[in-house]
Amino acid sequence: MKHRMTLYKRLELRLSSSLEQSKQKQTLLGTLIRGISAAITGVFLSYFLSGFVQILIVRQLGKLLYGEYATLTATLGLMASLLGFGLDVWVLSEGGRDHSTLAMNIGHVLWAKIVGAVVLLALVALAWSNQMVETPAFVIGVLGIIFDSFTSTGYSALRALNRNGSVAIFQVVSPLVLLGAIGAMQYVGASVLLLFFVQALTSAALATTLLLLLRKLVGPLLLHRFRLWYLVSGAWLFVAADVLSNIYTQSSIVILGRLVDQTLVGLWKPALNVIGFTFLVPSLLFLVGLPQLNAVTRDRRQYRSLLLALSAGALCYGVAVMIGLWLFNGFIVQLLFGHEYDAALPLVRAMSLVPLFKSGSFVCVAILLSLNRQLVRVGLQAIVTVLSVIGGLVFIPIYGLQGAVWLYVAIEALIFILYLAGAAFQLRRAWR
Repeated sequence: MKHRMTLYKRLELRLSSSLEQSKQKQTLLGTLIRGISAAITGVFLSYFLSGFVQILIVRQLGKLLYGEYATLTATLGLMASLLGFGLDVWVLSEGGRDHSTLAMNIGHVLWAKIVGAVVLLALVALAWSNQMVETPAFVIGVLGIIFDSFTSTGYSALRALNRNGSVAIFQVVSPLVLLGAIGAMQYVGASVLLLFFVQALTSAALATTLLLLLRKLVGPLLLHRFRLWYLVSGAWLFVAADVLSNIYTQSSIVILGRLVDQTLVGLWKPALNVIGFTFLVPSLLFLVGLPQLNAVTRDRRQYRSLLLALSAGALCYGVAVMIGLWLFNGFIVQLLFGHEYDAALPLVRAMSLVPLFKSGSFVCVAILLSLNRQLVRVGLQAIVTVLSVIGGLVFIPIYGLQGAVWLYVAIEALIFILYLAGAAFQLRRAWR
């Protein structure tokens, strides 16, 4: 009888443990699905509203004023990329692993960005005094991109806390405010200066609201003692990864434009824009999935469940997009750019495999970061960057646009293969 009771208790404990693990698995997958759904909804709503806003801006300003607006926007976009290279991904990655250090990490990144903003404003002031910058819209635009940079850090912090719904709400607010401002311009007159002023004011309000929310969630942000070595030692690999990524993705465009023909870039860039738009969903899979992978790294069963869900989602999405681009590239290009860019159709078809490679790469990078193997990622990127630049200098001058297209596909395939091999090796090593 005693033996039966012991056996019964063992079976009861095993069943209870199995039910608990199943419940945890469902909770994790539910959190992942809800997070991805909220992120995708917010981004697509934001993109839709932003696109609608841009159409209204074109109509309101007319060709002359819109040319000024577009030129300033492009210039500010380049300057914005210099603020916080890779630092926000560091906040996301480390925050998902350990919430207790999130406030300190946010504070360090904000201080670094404040220093960068001061330097940027000093350069703008110098350019203004030398009459290199004559329009006040540019100065206001610089203030806007500084606040946008703070907002980006806030988004990463909220994603680290699995508050993707809050991010989605914030992302929709900005184009809605701008939409209201454009509506008001019908009565006061269209102005580039007024548009930039409204955008900067909205960015400042969003950044302030985000930082106040984060202060409530994780504690004071800017009161931590700033330690440069702490920031450098923790984030330098993330910065290096961002720099290398920009080099190997942009080098072929630069080589084609400088060594062959700029008009070919004008044909290739719209095709690249179509492909680049498809990276939105896998990037959201990465942003939502990484903090959760970091949180369960030591629990092999839960980690595998999340990894399987992310991999399945990336594979299904990549295959679906590949088929869609192959079959409907003509409709997509003509819808977005018109018949003037029909020559870009075969380019989109040739690059239709890239979203599949990119989806897999995002999952592999999430694995490497969750296992704290950022150095492996940077090493693989360095190899690809060198091959990309050398390949571009060798093949693009000979084969022109076709050489650039096939080199781009080959580089994306190569980095996926390297990431996959690296992630598989590191997983096997961690689970021995």
